[in-house]
Amino acid sequence: MSPILDPETIVLITGANQGLGYECVKKLAAEQSNYRIIIGSRDIVKGQAAASNVTKIANNTSIEAVQLDVISDESINAAVNLIESKYHRLDVLFNNAGIMFVTESTPRAEFRKILETNTIGATCVTEAFVPLLTKAGCPRLLFMSSGLGSLTLTTLPFSPYYGYDFKAYSTSKAAVNMIGLLYAKQLRKSGFKVNLVDPGFRQTNLNGFHNEGGDPAGGALEACRLITDASADGQHGSFAATEGPVPW
Repeated sequence: MSPILDPETIVLITGANQGLGYECVKKLAAEQSNYRIIIGSRDIVKGQAAASNVTKIANNTSIEAVQLDVISDESINAAVNLIESKYHRLDVLFNNAGIMFVTESTPRAEFRKILETNTIGATCVTEAFVPLLTKAGCPRLLFMSSGLGSLTLTTLPFSPYYGYDFKAYSTSKAAVNMIGLLYAKQLRKSGFKVNLVDPGFRQTNLNGFHNEGGDPAGGALEACRLITDASADGQHGSFAATEGPVPW
């Protein structure tokens, strides 16, 4: 089937009822017209509340929510079916949903829960939505990563990430980087733009609103730049922050 060319850009951001995903929704809503932004939220009530709040600042942009739990295949498939029935395609998928801390008392349980959400969840969501993305004129696929997932930055004493030891979270993001690269290689010939984003250390619910974190809005800049770049020669296969490329 030929790609669908339409003035409306349809964007799905997982885990976007709060945190950096929500910051991306707000920025896109305020700056972009003819966008339809879909907030993926595990709790649909929270997703709908977030959509209602953002609608107040929207610039000719439509905001809605869909129930989407990235660790549930049933929820993922239901979201795919809903978006396909309403819009027949998806222009942008941003795998943003993630967790950093859990209450599990053993390393095995901690690793299992964090990787299930951050890595396996993002992979399963991507697999499910690739057919709808293929129908877009310029499909964009983004993954929320982190400097904590950089092997290079983890080993450099002068790196801002050197002093942190979040084994499960860092491992999950290093794995996300590999997943993103594999999709970049797989989907390049289909016209996809696949990239990974390091938002920097931001003060959000993910890290308990750590007082050393920067302005959450700053964490949305690079992601939104990539979301809105529909050029044929746009960035592809990168791991980058607002300041520039991030070492793998």
